[in-house]
Amino acid sequence: MTFGIIAMILVGISWIIWGLVAGVAGKRNLNMGLLVAISAIIGFAATLPTILMQKLPDFSAGNLWLITGLVILGGIFNFLQLQWMGKAMKYGPNGIIWSVIQLGFICPFAVGIIFFNVPMSWSFAIAVLLVIAALVIFAVSADNNTRGKWLLFTIGAFFATCSCQSLQNIPSYIKGVENVSGSWRTLAFFTGLILGCLIYMIFDRNMRSETAVMLKNKFAWFYAVLIDVVEVAACALLLYPGMDALAKAGQGAIATQLMTASSIVAFELYAVGILREKRSWLQVTALLCCLASIAAVCF
Repeated sequence: MTFGIIAMILVGISWIIWGLVAGVAGKRNLNMGLLVAISAIIGFAATLPTILMQKLPDFSAGNLWLITGLVILGGIFNFLQLQWMGKAMKYGPNGIIWSVIQLGFICPFAVGIIFFNVPMSWSFAIAVLLVIAALVIFAVSADNNTRGKWLLFTIGAFFATCSCQSLQNIPSYIKGVENVSGSWRTLAFFTGLILGCLIYMIFDRNMRSETAVMLKNKFAWFYAVLIDVVEVAACALLLYPGMDALAKAGQGAIATQLMTASSIVAFELYAVGILREKRSWLQVTALLCCLASIAAVCF
């Protein structure tokens, strides 16, 4: 239980690497989606040898493919989240965009209640109301001059986050999932990111034309490798073992909440302290609603 809590907090802090790169990518005119794809390809190549040296998981074939499919689908939605987040951060306040997107934590908790007999409580209802309040306040306090450029992308990234986190969390409820290694699920996650990029490129001609330019950009490779180092370590050593430990202790529903809270706090410190972003009293109120909603579902 203790390991699971500490692991989720550390994973949440590690998430800010995505927000940091998304914010920088827009300023350097780098396509966040292609950065994610390059990162996923490197991560896939780095993880594959580990899988080849392992035996197949001691697990039924049906459940193995179910878990793999869920994680891959989660990776596809995670690509959409990151692509749209990158576009939003190019124009809008990075800290607020990050906080709104992370509110997608409410969805996997709802999935646990609906499908996996996690008890429904008044605290969850309060959390939902706080999330709605935070979203409304953020929307109202948005800069009228830039709202149309980033708010829609932020909303899209929010719903992609809902889907991604739910799909990533479901396997931990499947009996015997601990036999499926973190490396196996990490490989499936990278596969989903790559597939997400390929699917997106079918509909986005600009992304196809930017591919050759991105591959020659030294910053693209630097950021891609940086993401991989953090992501592979977090997924293989912390994320999946931590989620499994919490689920085994009957507290699987709080995994996402712990990660989300730590990531919002860490990224807000970065946005205010490093990026020098300013916050109005309304925006501070919305941020407090975010953290209060996370705290509510933990009780």
